[in-house]
Amino acid sequence: MKLILKQSDPISEFKKNGGGKATNMARLSQEGMPVPPWFCVTSEGLQEFIQIHQLASLLTPSKNLAKFAQQIETLFLAFPFSHLLKSQIEENLSSLGLKESFVAVRSSGLEEDSEGHSFAGQFSSFLYQKGMSAISESVVRCWASGYSERAMSYRINRGLPVTDLRIGVVIQLMANADTAGVAFSRNPIRPLDRDHMIISSVWGLGEGLVSGELDADHFEVNRSTLHFKPKIVNKTHGFFQSPQGGFIKKLVPLHKIHEPSLTSLQIKKISELTLLLENKFESPQDCEWAIEGENLFLLQTRPITNLPKDPFFDASINGSASILWDNSNIIESYSGVTSPLTFSFASSAYRQVYIQFCEIVGVPRQTIQASEPMFRNMLGLIRGRIYYNLIYWYRLVLMLPGTSHNKAFMDTMMGIRTGVQQKIKPEVAEIFSELENPPQYSFLRKFSVRAMTLYRFIRIDTIIAEFQEHFNRIYEESRNLPFSSMSLTDLAKVYQKLDEQILRRWHAPIINDYLCMIFFGLLKSLTEKWVSPGNLVASLQNDLLCGQGDLESTEPTKELMRIAEQIDKGPSSFRNWFITSDSRKIWTQLNQPFEVAGLGESAIKISQAFDSFLDRFGFRCINELKLEESDLHDDPTFVIQVVASYVKMKSYSIQTMEDREKEIRAKAEAIVQKRIFGLKSEVYFWVLKHSRKAVKNRENLRFARTKIFGVTRHLFRGMGSAMVKLGILTSAQDIFYLTVEEIIAFVEGRSVSLQLGSLVSFRKLEYQQFRQTPAPPDRMITTGAAGLTCAYPQVLFDADLLKDDGSVSTDPNILTGTPCCPGIIEGFVRVVESVQDASGIRGEILVTARTDPGWVPLFPSCSGLLIERGSLLSHSAVVARELGLPTIVGISGGLMKKLKSGQRVRIDAGKGEVRILE
Repeated sequence: MKLILKQSDPISEFKKNGGGKATNMARLSQEGMPVPPWFCVTSEGLQEFIQIHQLASLLTPSKNLAKFAQQIETLFLAFPFSHLLKSQIEENLSSLGLKESFVAVRSSGLEEDSEGHSFAGQFSSFLYQKGMSAISESVVRCWASGYSERAMSYRINRGLPVTDLRIGVVIQLMANADTAGVAFSRNPIRPLDRDHMIISSVWGLGEGLVSGELDADHFEVNRSTLHFKPKIVNKTHGFFQSPQGGFIKKLVPLHKIHEPSLTSLQIKKISELTLLLENKFESPQDCEWAIEGENLFLLQTRPITNLPKDPFFDASINGSASILWDNSNIIESYSGVTSPLTFSFASSAYRQVYIQFCEIVGVPRQTIQASEPMFRNMLGLIRGRIYYNLIYWYRLVLMLPGTSHNKAFMDTMMGIRTGVQQKIKPEVAEIFSELENPPQYSFLRKFSVRAMTLYRFIRIDTIIAEFQEHFNRIYEESRNLPFSSMSLTDLAKVYQKLDEQILRRWHAPIINDYLCMIFFGLLKSLTEKWVSPGNLVASLQNDLLCGQGDLESTEPTKELMRIAEQIDKGPSSFRNWFITSDSRKIWTQLNQPFEVAGLGESAIKISQAFDSFLDRFGFRCINELKLEESDLHDDPTFVIQVVASYVKMKSYSIQTMEDREKEIRAKAEAIVQKRIFGLKSEVYFWVLKHSRKAVKNRENLRFARTKIFGVTRHLFRGMGSAMVKLGILTSAQDIFYLTVEEIIAFVEGRSVSLQLGSLVSFRKLEYQQFRQTPAPPDRMITTGAAGLTCAYPQVLFDADLLKDDGSVSTDPNILTGTPCCPGIIEGFVRVVESVQDASGIRGEILVTARTDPGWVPLFPSCSGLLIERGSLLSHSAVVARELGLPTIVGISGGLMKKLKSGQRVRIDAGKGEVRILE
């Protein structure tokens, strides 16, 4: 075994046995960088230690990682080095003149500081160690740190092996720093910022910065000119050498508290050195440095792991075309991560529907055919979440003959916030260029389109009635088919029949949506011009549309209210049983009414009422357009709970609800009648009448969409069950991780892969990662290959077009800090003083004064991190970014005093803002 590596040994030896930190230090030394003298105890030293003392069988982690870590450290400290290793360490200390000097003893894992895994703060370091006894103990503790709770947790979360660990240890002359810190050659928070690098510094050792315990000065340095923008903080303390070895936290002299910890010349030297490192190693670098007297030392460097590689930013490789994404409106239908099957079904449906739309309104066939990429890409999937490709939607409405003004109407109907183009940088504003020259149509075609639109407007009731008759016939034929017992090929035929007879004949909803867009837009425009200029337009318009009546969307609620009233006004014994029993027990017994002692007749009536409800509305559920979701047919206990709540609160008066809506509507109409008269009033109320009708029809026709999605949900489940029986999949739910095309191609013999089960397993892991990381911004731009950008969440957040919306507030319920890892979440906080206080945390936002690497195992159990101290360069910040955990550090305004456990907050970690909601 080769137990020691010198800094001049081949890099390949360090990669094999020295670890990531030692490898990077060897590169620094061999490139002539100012690195204090050092050598490395190889990973074979640990292997020898394990073999000599026969420890291998004891190194498999248990479920209790904290207990396991403590056991390993105690075990390792109970055994001595081999004589050979001890003598070689002493020999190298002597040869480098370090025998009487203080040294730093640092762990160097073989995966550490790699391009894929930083392991920031996961291993131990021991500073100001002198003498063989102290150094030997520090080496053993470094080995044991590879089995620490935080390191094991990191490995498990990243899918890395947890046995047969390979850990080197670096022993290096201790730089007795006056100032120390970290430098990033690229901005790790703003990956699209290609112009600046970041330097942070503190008085004394850099340990106070990377642990997050000390506030640091912050310098944003232009990479070309080296001009910098400082942010100087009050630095009351620093970490310095302890006389007994190790280091202590001490007050700094008063005159240094407000003084910058770096001079302009030092900033220039650090910047030049960091940029040189990036050039030498051909990747962005995160390096630790220290200044002792006049000497600048490099202590270590690592690649920045959360940034795309340089070719990502090279237009000749990645491309320069930009896409504008927006999730307005569609997030209501497809919230959160959406399965591949749902997206493929929805994407195909949108394509079909809007091709039909263009055919109906008179867009020439050749124009439609030339726009196939637009129809194919109306929707996009960004890290498992559905977005509009917004430019294509604008292009769609501008394609319509004689309707170029409809872009603003579409914005209103889709709920898109205004000012999109103003918030886009000039260099990517060309994405709007294809909107500048919409198709030109002859007067005859425009006249023809308007005449046809008028004709359809006049016939809309007949058109909708014909559609409903056709739809209901196909729906009734399909919904009661025995999907769970049908063959895979027969199920594929049913799907294709639904596609042909329903999705490709969606004309009535399209025509009504078009009329709805026109009338809704006109109503908004007239309200702004004639009735209520200013901020009241939206609320007034909504109030005018209130109390419409006969909406399918409200009927399920009304039906449940009727059932609740029937229960509340029926026998008190049945009522009491219903509101006090478990919902699952109620459902079970309602389906066996004669076994409900003394409640038979009431139970029969209520059971029949629920059966009727499920027959009509069973496909209604939360996220009803997501095929992977369970509906009320699967679990009706939700409606039991709702009805029980209505009964307890006596909130089942439909008349009261309708009267309240009519009152709101009447007040809004009175406002209009006071402000406009004569012809204006007649025109306005005519537009209002048809707006109400179009909105009502739109809601009712949307229930047809719910029904067809519901049938399709059960159809695909039938396919999943068949594939399980055939040994293709292991669970019927796995079907949702395949696309429609993949399923049909497999049935028809066009599948490019026969290993669908393996494909599902891979996608499950990927989609689980999507669920565990923050949702992308509501509106953003991707440049080049969109799929490549999606691999880097931090790039998506940097491309957020809405992050600067809103003005700075002096509201005492708003706290601000340094954005560390972006994401917007709302939730309850858990305020803790120590890591022990956080025991049992389950999805809360963790709030604390500071963290160290020992807190890392908690991170996957949190929905966000709010830390009073620290900087974006602390270990916690690095790991939080890797895990994609929304994090704000350095929060001013008394975070720990203002927040109490159980309070609800909203954090925008991209802005560094915490809003106390309650």
